[in-house]
Amino acid sequence: MFDKLIDFLIQFGKELLPFVIVEQWNEAVHLRFGKYISVRKPGIHFKFPFVDGIIETPVITQSVNLPAQTLTTLDEQGIVLKAIIRYRVNDVKEYLLGVMHANDVLIDTTQGMIRDIVEITTWENLVDVNSQITNEVKEYVQKWGIEVETITITDLAIVKTFRILGDNNVKPLPLNEIGNG
Repeated sequence: MFDKLIDFLIQFGKELLPFVIVEQWNEAVHLRFGKYISVRKPGIHFKFPFVDGIIETPVITQSVNLPAQTLTTLDEQGIVLKAIIRYRVNDVKEYLLGVMHANDVLIDTTQGMIRDIVEITTWENLVDVNSQITNEVKEYVQKWGIEVETITITDLAIVKTFRILGDNNVKPLPLNEIGNG
């Protein structure tokens, strides 16, 4: 309870200040009454309390681990693939104001493009797809202010997949009988 009160007081205190300090590794957008004014680089910037908003984001190189994907190659091999995206923000206005949850959109877009590429590639040729994936994702996400440096496949293996089918002769229990067994 007290921690929420302290957080509120700190945030309220920041709103009262007539300035904001943008850290060296960040850039920010300056909004006035919710409308875009300008991009702010690292340093001290003056603002009108309660009227101006400053939204910061890191612009230095960041890394994101993609969750494992189970895919099928062109030659019908079932595989599991994991990858890492290394990227940076090069247009803070588009990154913060042009797309909602840009990091999630980057992950989803990359996984979709990886799937598309793996489906048209044989198992033997998957060794050489890092640059193809990087180039396609880099071109696609630049509209959101993201510069992809590289995408690296970290884990790649052939797996056997099984689908367990339910027994059609088993009838589900009525809700009132569950837990009374």
